[in-house]
Amino acid sequence: MSDALRAHPFELLFAVFRAERFPAIRAAIGEGDDVNAFVLAAPALELLRELRPDEGLGDGTDDFVALVHAAYLYWRDGEQMKLLDEAETRALTLRRPDPERRGGEGPPDSPTTYVQLAPRIFWAQLDPEAAFEPLDGAFAIPVDSATLRLVACFGVHERRPGVSIVTVQGSLPLMAKRQDGTKLFAPTMPGGDAAHLHAVSEPDELLLLGWRAMSDGGT
Repeated sequence: MSDALRAHPFELLFAVFRAERFPAIRAAIGEGDDVNAFVLAAPALELLRELRPDEGLGDGTDDFVALVHAAYLYWRDGEQMKLLDEAETRALTLRRPDPERRGGEGPPDSPTTYVQLAPRIFWAQLDPEAAFEPLDGAFAIPVDSATLRLVACFGVHERRPGVSIVTVQGSLPLMAKRQDGTKLFAPTMPGGDAAHLHAVSEPDELLLLGWRAMSDGGT
């Protein structure tokens, strides 16, 4: 599949609800962003029940709700996209956190945006027993003047019935290395160095990547 025809998690999972469900949710909750108000609205609760897999969600309930809520906000804000090419995606690993920029640029004034990275460059192992999955991108949701929420989508593929989700939220992390002392965004999967891959292995590392991606670069 070429990049031009690349699967998008919103199109794969939620496009049918543009006209069928999302307008009713908007009518019920107005322009609010609060996820608690979202889940209490009857049209949203009905959609969540419909999308909930028959086998249940286990520990993934919060991420499931975060994904549906993020998709709704993405639709409400005009389906804004930020596409990063390979050079722009790799450049995200080179910048250093700047205390003067903490909450000062980028996300606070932005609508909900789906930031799509160049494919198969960033990877993560979301469970110790699971396979590594590529990071497609994230729904980036400004919360307030210094807080960004990311609903990151891993393993996006047109033949897969769903996606793997990681949700993180916070201010711009000021970190120069991982907690274990290794270099930020260094590959963690076997062969990653030789293939020139990158990885996210902890929540603040993913959050930092999101802040950098929203602050500059892309189209």
